[in-house]
Amino acid sequence: MNRRKAIQQTAYLLGGAVSASIIAGVMSGCQPTGAPDWTPQFLTKEQAATIGEIAETILPETDTPGAKSLHVTEFIDLMLKDVFSGYDQLQFPKELAKFEEECQFFIGGNFVNGTPDERQKFLVLQEKKALIHRQQTGEKSFINKIKELVLTGYFTSEYAITELMNFNPIPQKFEGCIETPQQIQVGIEGRSA
Repeated sequence: MNRRKAIQQTAYLLGGAVSASIIAGVMSGCQPTGAPDWTPQFLTKEQAATIGEIAETILPETDTPGAKSLHVTEFIDLMLKDVFSGYDQLQFPKELAKFEEECQFFIGGNFVNGTPDERQKFLVLQEKKALIHRQQTGEKSFINKIKELVLTGYFTSEYAITELMNFNPIPQKFEGCIETPQQIQVGIEGRSA
């Protein structure tokens, strides 16, 4: 499986197309290093912590690694820094701040300090609001942008490509010019005539 196929399968999970900037980032090799001493380059440490918890709430650790284990926060930070347009780079921190304000109102604290159940319920509420927002404006809301980044970062990781998807590192046997059963039958009939 290659990145192109992984992006296609991620688009299926998202119920539609993946944005052009995300495709460009993945195809250009935008992948996290997974270094234990990683520090964000675009996000602040607090923003990265929030993004990490959002990602882990969307794709938690189960019998497979979660978003944190596959360094999805680093992937998102790289995409914001290296791939997103100047406008999107300006909007993202503003949208994240608004997300946190709404979270304060909903759970009485920031997202990082919420319980897993509170986080899950808040994200469900954000999804419902996003659907209304999309119907009214035709634009993606913040939660849809985050979800797109999280799923793309996760499903284009080496682990997801090799362990979760149909990965075949060795191609099947190639037989170039072989006769089909119909050609064989015609050949047999032609020889006996």
